[in-house]
Amino acid sequence: MAALIATVSMLATALVVLLPWLAETRTFGFHDWDVQTSHRYLVVKSLLDHHELPFWNPYACGGFPAWGYVEAGTILVSPWLPAYLALPMNLAIRVEVLGMALLGAAGAYAAGSRFTKSHGARALVAALFAVNGRWALQTASGHTWHLAYAFLPWALFFFERARQRPHRPRDLVLLGATFAALVYAGGIYPLPHTVLALGFYAIALGVLERSARPLAILGISGLLGVSLSAPKLLPMLDVFGKAPRLVPSTEAIDMGALFTMLTAPDQGFHSRPVRVPAYGWHEWGMYIGLPGVLLLLFGLLLVQGKREAALKVVGAIFGLLGLGAFHPHAPWTLLHAHVPVFKSQHVPSRFLYPAVLLLAIVAASGIGRIVERAGRRRPWLDAALAVLVLLLGLDVAKGAQRPMAQSMWMVPPDHIPADRPFHFEKNPPFHYKRRDWAGPMYLAMLGNTGVLDCYGAPPFERKGALAANDPRHRGEVFVAEGKGTARLVEWSPNKATITIEGAEAGAVVVYNMNYDEGWRASAGEVENLENRVAVRLPAGVTTLSLWYRPPGFLPGLFVGLAALAGAIALVRAEKREEEGEVRG
Repeated sequence: MAALIATVSMLATALVVLLPWLAETRTFGFHDWDVQTSHRYLVVKSLLDHHELPFWNPYACGGFPAWGYVEAGTILVSPWLPAYLALPMNLAIRVEVLGMALLGAAGAYAAGSRFTKSHGARALVAALFAVNGRWALQTASGHTWHLAYAFLPWALFFFERARQRPHRPRDLVLLGATFAALVYAGGIYPLPHTVLALGFYAIALGVLERSARPLAILGISGLLGVSLSAPKLLPMLDVFGKAPRLVPSTEAIDMGALFTMLTAPDQGFHSRPVRVPAYGWHEWGMYIGLPGVLLLLFGLLLVQGKREAALKVVGAIFGLLGLGAFHPHAPWTLLHAHVPVFKSQHVPSRFLYPAVLLLAIVAASGIGRIVERAGRRRPWLDAALAVLVLLLGLDVAKGAQRPMAQSMWMVPPDHIPADRPFHFEKNPPFHYKRRDWAGPMYLAMLGNTGVLDCYGAPPFERKGALAANDPRHRGEVFVAEGKGTARLVEWSPNKATITIEGAEAGAVVVYNMNYDEGWRASAGEVENLENRVAVRLPAGVTTLSLWYRPPGFLPGLFVGLAALAGAIALVRAEKREEEGEVRG
């Protein structure tokens, strides 16, 4: 009975939070949702319309390497890809968000299972972490990378299972696959936070247990994760090298603000229950309710055990990081200044979300012990605990529902012409019926139009593409040097086929698209001409093909496939060994 109530609790809280989105399915999201929708639509359009991978995005800012951008292409290696290929975009978005909410809840429950047998205590971890106020505020705002935090509890779960004796290689493989999933999901914050949390946890366990085994497990699985994600990771590193995202971060909050963030019941998207140092409330709020705070304090102060002590250390570190740059030598100040990957991050309150997971597991461990001891005389106690957790979860969900109800209101225009030849315009040509703060990128893509004044792309400085009405515009393809004419005869996001007439050897053909080193040509070498793609023609060329392949993709693909084959072989060998033991 307790297991059933715990399952109902996780389902009910996720559905309550998502209810405003599920009740009205025709709308699209505001704030950053439009650009995130455009990233997802590029995958769909590339696969279904052009039968190619989403390597290059020609629609935003004059073109940029989509596969190498951390927030783009995140549904390609994803369980939600079939939904995007089969359903309208507005429905597929809801499937992904609901699916990630349930994945995070199941992961929290699974992580709790490594510390307690109590189903009610495990459900407590999910109630406080999976779809709390922070999850809702970030999801409502279109910070889809935040959904990748759903993999964090699974990483902890597989790490704990990999530490058991006798060890099972499949748990190492699954932990590595979880790290890879964080890369493919665009976890710009969840990935380094997960690595940092497990790193601190492994170090703490190593000290308490006087063993290097936790660090060895983490290192082996981390290497596997890097290898499995190499097809995405190497192009990402190439883009970060060309356009580093360096963000100053001096934000800080005090304990009073933190208490309000965790307990104030009114935390809608536009709420301001307490003054915050920068950005909107969606970057700071995280309602878990006063009972939730008290439960975390119970775990932090009273629960004993080596693993629990290690989790408390990591949870406390993440809590301090979440307070931000409150001192020149505060943890966040030092981390941001000296660890390269964190130089691209800001809003340190994001550390508080994983901190809640870690401390909730500690609380669940302590409560689970009480239930297990008393359960011999009172077998109904775990079911009663699960009911109380359900009530707590519904309270958290009620608070989290507020920003979700305020976010999905954008309605596209009744008609967008889809047969327009591709070209660039300076500003978005189409708008939602009620406009938001930024020009729509998704609607422009529906109309096959590139937008130069855009957002949601890497901060490249070299932008050369021109709008069709720019006085300098000479066509989407043209001969810049020498005689001859050029005509674009076939086009897709990754490719362009150009016919050339009357050109001599040495003539330069220009494609009105931002330059990147990943562009290739069927004849001649691709050059950078005023930050546009250009080719100096050899003699006798009448047809020129251009295509884009992300730098690092091919070696990454080789490494990824080799790692996948090795992982499959390892798991199969373990399975054969288990079958042999059963027969023996």
